[in-house]
Amino acid sequence: MWWIAFVVLQAVMLISGIRRAERARRWSWSGFVFALGFAALEGVLISAPLFLMNMNNRYFWLVYGAAWVVAAGNFVWFLMVMRRWKFKDGKTSLDANQQNRR
Repeated sequence: MWWIAFVVLQAVMLISGIRRAERARRWSWSGFVFALGFAALEGVLISAPLFLMNMNNRYFWLVYGAAWVVAAGNFVWFLMVMRRWKFKDGKTSLDANQQNRR
């Protein structure tokens, strides 16, 4: 039953974060959808060897480690792409963040 409370808490935190970013004009629905798609891709990449390979196979750990390395590389690439993501006013997320700190 505790999981219900955590799901509700997560939803409240997500909604408040979206509202706060919208007020600061730093919210992008396309960036949000891109982040959700990226998270799904990372989940599939990490879990595919678990579901598709026999764990007793001698190559399992090699393939599983390679999946983690590729996922880490994708994560670094994702961060670089999202920092250059442009908002409606043409600013990148780094520009908007610097402007909000002033």
